[in-house]
Amino acid sequence: MLEVLGKKVTSIDEEISLLHELKEIVLDFIRIIEQVDFSKETDIKMLYEKAKEIETQIVNVDYRGNPSTVNRLLEVTEKLDNKIPDIMIVKIPKFRAVTSGLVTFEELFGGDFEPWQEDHNHLFKPVIFDCPDFLCGKDDKVEWIWAVKDEVTESDTCPYRIIEFPGGLYAVAVTVDGDGESNAKVMRKIEKWLEGTNFIIDKDRASMGHMIYPIEEIKQGLGYNQMNLYVPIKFRE
Repeated sequence: MLEVLGKKVTSIDEEISLLHELKEIVLDFIRIIEQVDFSKETDIKMLYEKAKEIETQIVNVDYRGNPSTVNRLLEVTEKLDNKIPDIMIVKIPKFRAVTSGLVTFEELFGGDFEPWQEDHNHLFKPVIFDCPDFLCGKDDKVEWIWAVKDEVTESDTCPYRIIEFPGGLYAVAVTVDGDGESNAKVMRKIEKWLEGTNFIIDKDRASMGHMIYPIEEIKQGLGYNQMNLYVPIKFRE
């Protein structure tokens, strides 16, 4: 716990330092703009040169003693964005589910399971966010599980098995459904965010996802379907 608190204090100090630096850069530029006579070509040229100087200052300053060409302004913006909680921890309860079995992506969505699932929606019940299903990935294969009602047996789900899903703690964030780049960026963000908590990724369990509220009015408003990415976690030892 003390280690986590120490990391948070260090992170806060770094953010304050970056904000002060950004404040001075912006205020300096504002003061210059206030004094510029835009009718004079020399003043406009000076303003342009100052803007280039500020760009160089932001981009090329070393950070934490390491040479870096990372844009400093974007780094500050990202750190500020982290102050808006967009990752949460949830606990998924244990539940019974019918499984597709571990298959390739092509076998799953080009095979018999999806049509069977669509014909048997009356067997399923929601688990979280009004969703009954999770798509899990393991060893370059996938498994699609659907939570079933208490009275459902394997005679109802034949030829597919019913399993006991153990549930557990997960870090959750929204990504763009079907977008591998978005998924990778969100995954990296979750990994970075966990560094400031008392949780770590539980590598004994698979990450998983599901579409949330895939309705047309939401897709029209956003331009994409939302997918929740679930990363299994456990307490840091």
